Amino acid sequence: MKFAYGLGIDAGGTYTDAVILDFNTGNVMESSKALTTQPDPSEGIDAALGRLDPALLQKVSLVSLATTFATNAIVEDRGAEAGLILVGYDECPAEIDRETRVLMITGGHNVSGEEKAVLDVRSLEEGLADFLKDLDAVAVAGFFSVRNPDHEIKVAQVIRDRYDLPVVRGHRLSMRLDAVKRATTAWWNARLIPLISNLIKATQRVLSQNGINAPLMVVRGDGTLMSAQTALDRPVDTLLSGPAASILGAKHLSGLRDALIVDMGGTTTDMASLTKGKVALDPLGAKVGKWKTHVEAARVRTIGLGGDSLISAKVDGLLVVGPRRVVPLCVFAEQHPGVIEILRKILILPNKIPCGRVNPCTFYFKSRSANDPDDSTAAEYLASGLVNEYLQFRIAGDWFSPRQNEHAENMGLIIRSSLTPTDIRVAAGHFNLGSREAGRLGLAVFAKHLGMKEPEFMEAVEEVITKKLCLEIINFIDGQDNGPLCQLIDRWFKAPFSDDDGVKLNIQVSLTVPVIAAGAPAPLCLPRTFSRLNSQCILPEAYEVSVAVGAIVGMVDRTLAAIIRKNESGRFILHSELGKNEFDTMQEALNTGQKKLVTFARQIMRKDHISDPLLDYKIEEKTAKAAGGEEIHLETQLILRATGRPAVWQQA
Repeated sequence: MKFAYGLGIDAGGTYTDAVILDFNTGNVMESSKALTTQPDPSEGIDAALGRLDPALLQKVSLVSLATTFATNAIVEDRGAEAGLILVGYDECPAEIDRETRVLMITGGHNVSGEEKAVLDVRSLEEGLADFLKDLDAVAVAGFFSVRNPDHEIKVAQVIRDRYDLPVVRGHRLSMRLDAVKRATTAWWNARLIPLISNLIKATQRVLSQNGINAPLMVVRGDGTLMSAQTALDRPVDTLLSGPAASILGAKHLSGLRDALIVDMGGTTTDMASLTKGKVALDPLGAKVGKWKTHVEAARVRTIGLGGDSLISAKVDGLLVVGPRRVVPLCVFAEQHPGVIEILRKILILPNKIPCGRVNPCTFYFKSRSANDPDDSTAAEYLASGLVNEYLQFRIAGDWFSPRQNEHAENMGLIIRSSLTPTDIRVAAGHFNLGSREAGRLGLAVFAKHLGMKEPEFMEAVEEVITKKLCLEIINFIDGQDNGPLCQLIDRWFKAPFSDDDGVKLNIQVSLTVPVIAAGAPAPLCLPRTFSRLNSQCILPEAYEVSVAVGAIVGMVDRTLAAIIRKNESGRFILHSELGKNEFDTMQEALNTGQKKLVTFARQIMRKDHISDPLLDYKIEEKTAKAAGGEEIHLETQLILRATGRPAVWQQA
């Protein structure tokens, strides 16, 4: 039997996991875990690989990478500086951040692919220099570009001829109608390019340094694989990459075909359902946080709740966990020992600042060198070194504006550390990570700040997490937010319920399938949560690295589509992402459409290391009934599905 090993890597917001899988048996040979390092993830990846058997690494014939980098960036609303050029739009979509640089030019097409207006190339060329200044990337979205991408292509070419800047074209990301979602998807793709590019190049460097000469694949949001080069071109496709890989990994490790899969990491918790061994795709496109996109992805609900979520309080003392991720105090204190002395000082100070105004456990530190581009907020950190939010407020009587602070943090100029659920579990002895003293002091400081005993505060935090998980799981299963069951949560969450000591009303909520739990924090949070939902919670072997397992068991699967519509003059119009073509007969359009799709599919699959893909081609007719009852032909859809697995024997 030939040796064929796969290396799965999960680059998460907190940890980087690695597994070696035997393709012959499906067994996990070895696994490892290391802290994710930012802004250079190569250190974390190298640390994870350094804990694996070097002899096994040399037998690896395929590497696959799953990541939550893109998902986390969107959940936390951070990314690179990207501009958006809208061609033929009447207004900028409300979903786009108001501070985004937007250039609107005349042009665009109608539903038939005909020009709505002539492209205003002169205005584009005159405004480009100022518009593109200091941007990291730019997205171009043309009105009805799915029917005719000509204007998008021309705008992108004007930019590429003059500037060395990544340009994203909306029609290459989605052929669905919905100009708003397509513009949003293109804009986020541009914002994610530097982030995902940095991750992929870091992974390639580490593989080379470790002598691993194997193709690098990346997990897409629908659980399929794409080559590293494809991911560099379409980083937005890595949205929900981690959750999708987690689904595949949970299925592989548990052997179950029907289950709810819940994966809790450091930054997010992801949930998905497995039915008859299959994972359903979201027909409307991936939704991450508040953002709706056209990205093909599994139906996953992602929330900003994890082991490293920020613990904060509102003015009324109400505890909040998430959605922002911060560096746990126990980890931060190992690099900055001064944290411990500052927390000790705060612990003995009298409480004079109202709860919710500032966070007594929050620290900031400048993360870049003084040679980086100047930033007023970063300059203050450079001068003052380690800053505690609470002490700064006491001294200055004021603090930075939240917007300015978050902007500096999003840009990677400063690092924020604060109390997290991880710190509480380290303080309690459940985790062995970093400085336990820092976790213990953070717990004591925050409890005192709220006027609570430490055990009471710990229980309150766990209760907030449990209740939030229960609500989100019900929202996910119910398919709506804040439905009837959520309105009644106080009646069933702590059942039995009664208004007096007499007859009690016992409302129970239960799941009909078991839950597969995954992720490092899972044993401490998820069994407790699902006891409230009267459900079995299964922790399979290697649950803590299930995403890395899922990364290496996937396959390449692409679906391409084109449509044929008849125009008013009786000609047949073929619309595809390759452009618009006109024909005299339907058969000519069908023949050309099939040829274009097959050729394009083979090009894509070769790029994804598939030399001989399995092609499944079909034609579907869309009709509608007229008022008189007769059927009217609307359009003909050409659909080509190409599948395959990268060759894993080439290194054997």
